[in-house]
Amino acid sequence: MVVGLYRLHWMTKVGSPDLQRFGGTCYSVHGAHVATVVTTSVFTKPAAQYAATNGIRLFDEAALAAWATHTGPAPWAL
Repeated sequence: MVVGLYRLHWMTKVGSPDLQRFGGTCYSVHGAHVATVVTTSVFTKPAAQYAATNGIRLFDEAALAAWATHTGPAPWAL
C-alpha cells in the first residue's frame, strides 16, 4: 500500500495535477497494490475522476473525521 498525504488549508483543494504526480509513481516506482490519498481538505472533481480512472482511493476531510470518531472506516480499509 502506498499512501499520499496532503495537509492543506480547508479552502485549498487537492487537484488533478497532485493526483497525477502521485499516480505517476505509486504503481510503477513504489509497486503499490493499493494506492490511497488522504487529505485534511477536499478533492476537486477532476482529481476524483482521475483517481476513479486509475484505481486510487480518496480519503477527504469528512472521511478522515468519520474515522477519527469511529463512525467510518480507516483509509486502508476502504
